[in-house]
Amino acid sequence: MKYIVIILSIFAMAIGADTKISGTTYFDYTSGDEKSEFNFKRQYISFSGKASENINYKIVFDVGTTNEGTVLVVTGDGPEEISEDTRLVAFLKKAQIDYKTSFANISMGVIGTNTYGVQEKNWGYRFIEKSSMDLYGFSSTADIGIGFSKSLTDDLNMSLQMVNGEGYKSPQTDKYHKISFNATYGEAKLHKNDGYNAGFVYSTEDSDDDPTNVISLFGGFATKGLRLGIENDTETTGDLNKSITSISANYGIKDNMDVFMRYDMYDPNTDADEDGSSYMITGVVFNCGNGLSMAPNMRTKSYEDADADSETEYKLNIQYKF
Repeated sequence: MKYIVIILSIFAMAIGADTKISGTTYFDYTSGDEKSEFNFKRQYISFSGKASENINYKIVFDVGTTNEGTVLVVTGDGPEEISEDTRLVAFLKKAQIDYKTSFANISMGVIGTNTYGVQEKNWGYRFIEKSSMDLYGFSSTADIGIGFSKSLTDDLNMSLQMVNGEGYKSPQTDKYHKISFNATYGEAKLHKNDGYNAGFVYSTEDSDDDPTNVISLFGGFATKGLRLGIENDTETTGDLNKSITSISANYGIKDNMDVFMRYDMYDPNTDADEDGSSYMITGVVFNCGNGLSMAPNMRTKSYEDADADSETEYKLNIQYKF
């Protein structure tokens, strides 16, 4: 990781004073019925700047684990368990060029997807938990492709993207692409500003069989330390329908202390009975200053299946930004 910082520093000095290097660190402590462990979750290192009046660029390296340790691989001799390397590795998450034109802003390269960025800001606590569409695999964070965005009015923004569909961790594996459209009205950064928003997302990705279509409806509201967010997401592939409903609330008790709650309801097959689950997170965020935040919290996962036991974990999530 230190070599990445050195390389980015050299680039920054070479290109000029408009460049910026920043980073975000996530790690946590988890205590549950079956484990007690420290985890290093993520280290993002970002390098951004302006190449000209109309061209901005951003490079993000993501340091984390990319596999599960022991996986089942089918070989010529049959199924075989393979132990994979689980050390932290650095990989490219974003290499985005933004070109401002008179008719639209054009993004190209490894770009951030437009499917759940606003919803994630309505939730506001990525270091505690992923937003629901990311958590349940409805969309990737970034992908390779091209996008167009335009503000039709001061409050209405629309964007259209065409990307590979596999996400930034995987190469293109077929001839099909993912097309996604986002329309957002209102304040898109409720984690920083008061206001409200409402939006609609639609994405479709074809395949040799049935296409996968995702629809998201969302809204948020923030005023005087209170922030609320709600979204409903559906994914359809042939006869299989999945759904998510997520509700979150945050209230600032003091300048440096917030209480929060989030409740997800996930159904992996809306036509099947007793296969859904609910996930609740409650806790407190302490903003310690100088980029450091700490959040003790409790998580409970419950199942519709009466024979399945609920699971409870206690976590301390920590974020540091520089």
